[in-house]
Amino acid sequence: MSTSWGNCARVTLAALIGVLAGCGNAISDSDVQFVTAAMPTQFEAFRMYGAVPVRDGSNGLSSHGPARLQQGCEAVIHSPRGAYRESVVLDGGSAEYFELDVSRTPDGWVVTTDGLAEPSSNSVGLRTQFTNCLTAIKDKLRAQPDKVQ
Repeated sequence: MSTSWGNCARVTLAALIGVLAGCGNAISDSDVQFVTAAMPTQFEAFRMYGAVPVRDGSNGLSSHGPARLQQGCEAVIHSPRGAYRESVVLDGGSAEYFELDVSRTPDGWVVTTDGLAEPSSNSVGLRTQFTNCLTAIKDKLRAQPDKVQ
């Protein structure tokens, strides 16, 4: 009987891990694989979100209509000095922003859009913005090497 219980527990655990990997949240398995394969080893977490554009306070800005959200990106990075956050906001370009949470766990990466804006079916756009986010954060880190060391 204990063998049957153990097998059942393993099957249940495997199913839960499978759900966590994709989180059943309308992000495709191939997009999850793309994201996890690209995550730098020093990252502990990563987030993409809609960011309000910075306004310079000059007159007339409100007459241009509502501002579109820009792509914001944030990473929690592990360094010898401890973990810290690094954020960037991508300059315009895309009319679409993406929301995504990526967290490192003992079993690997968990990628989710749960609780965020409705996931997009634009896989190419997601991958492009994700790559742009990673590149922008890596460029910022290269420009500030003392933070990483």
